[in-house]
Amino acid sequence: MEKLNNLAILILAAGTSSRLGKPKQLLKYKNESLLKIAVKKALKISSNIFVVLGHEKEKCEQELKEFKNINLIYNKNYKDGMGTSISFGISYTKYFENTLIMLCDQPFIPIKHLNSLKKEIDNKSIISSIYEENENSTVPAIFPKKFYNKLLKLDTNKGAKEILKKEKNISIKLLKEYSIDIDTKEDLNYLE
Repeated sequence: MEKLNNLAILILAAGTSSRLGKPKQLLKYKNESLLKIAVKKALKISSNIFVVLGHEKEKCEQELKEFKNINLIYNKNYKDGMGTSISFGISYTKYFENTLIMLCDQPFIPIKHLNSLKKEIDNKSIISSIYEENENSTVPAIFPKKFYNKLLKLDTNKGAKEILKKEKNISIKLLKEYSIDIDTKEDLNYLE
């Protein structure tokens, strides 16, 4: 049984996808948008879902209309970078003990991995993913409440990388084939 107010999930889906040239949130993989795939996975982990929208807001809202119990929030400063979407999202999840930050452009991350992150929650440590090919901690990652003030100050395109680099965290390994972000035209090959 999920403890009320223990875990919120923040899905970042506001970006302009400038390297790709079209909104990646709406790209299809196995007949579903990357945005819908992320939301369905998140709902298997927690019932407290917050999706940060920005670019193509109306199309994204339409894509998610079947999900009645998720929170769609609009970051009007989404063009200023991922940091603004994180800080904006945290302003909504700050009442929860922990926030799992996910990207909508990682369709191959298995639910099993997200559950592995969740199992490590201790309300003190950041629980991050670590990709097989490098040793850097990254998202998806769970941030306990004590890091919210740092996350609320983000306002650039860097996201939470600096916090993950500086702070000690529990890292859960993610196999290389699951760690693919759909960022460029070449990455579209992974969706075929």
